[in-house]
Amino acid sequence: MITKSFRVTKASAEADIALINQYALTELKPEDVFCFSVVLCDNEVDRDLERFTDEALEALAGMFVGKTGIKDHDWSTDNQVARIYRAEVESTGELTKDGREQKQLVGSVYMLRNEKTEPLIASIEGGITKEVSVGFSARRCSCSICGERMTWLGFCAGDGHEKGKSYDGQTCVGLLEDPLDAYEFSFVAVPAQPRAGVTKEALSGVFEMLKNADLTPHAEQIRELMPAFQAALATVEEQAERRRIIAENKKFISTKG
Repeated sequence: MITKSFRVTKASAEADIALINQYALTELKPEDVFCFSVVLCDNEVDRDLERFTDEALEALAGMFVGKTGIKDHDWSTDNQVARIYRAEVESTGELTKDGREQKQLVGSVYMLRNEKTEPLIASIEGGITKEVSVGFSARRCSCSICGERMTWLGFCAGDGHEKGKSYDGQTCVGLLEDPLDAYEFSFVAVPAQPRAGVTKEALSGVFEMLKNADLTPHAEQIRELMPAFQAALATVEEQAERRRIIAENKKFISTKG
């Protein structure tokens, strides 16, 4: 799950009502809905020292269309307040902090105007509600230095590169790649991170679902996740010892060569 802050811009109910009506069982009129745009994801390095690849943003654009908007990651039907009816990757015309073309995944969202949503609409229009978290799953987070899998603990499964450390002038970050699905976006008071990063709250919800699920048909996928689970169970001391062993082995190999 990924969290993002977003900027609210105006979207046109009049121009987009045909797109919106694809999701309605009764024909809506422009005055029935409130529309706005939200930046769901971008390709900047976030506080967790991770970033989306451009390819991941493009894949997520298709996945987020039709997904629901809720409040505070409360996954209940009563808590659904909005829906994404269009999502596109846009270039901002600026550069990221590390010099790449800055891109954002922007979603167009509609809400029904009724007693339930009017307070939220007023809060959005007044600039009070301005943050969301977005939830999705990805197959891989890779090390930007060597391309190996990045563990949840912040170092890669290859040479032990650590996020935030510099290697030959390059800062190691996690590259979020190959998204599998997009779940929802949620209005929150304070997002876990202002840009991309793992949503701890949403991840906890996934674990709760897994506890009660029949995982037998997914044995292969579970085997793929086992290295990450094992790494997550390691203590801080064990992680430090692993990094020490990797460093010593690299030193030995370099000396022997």
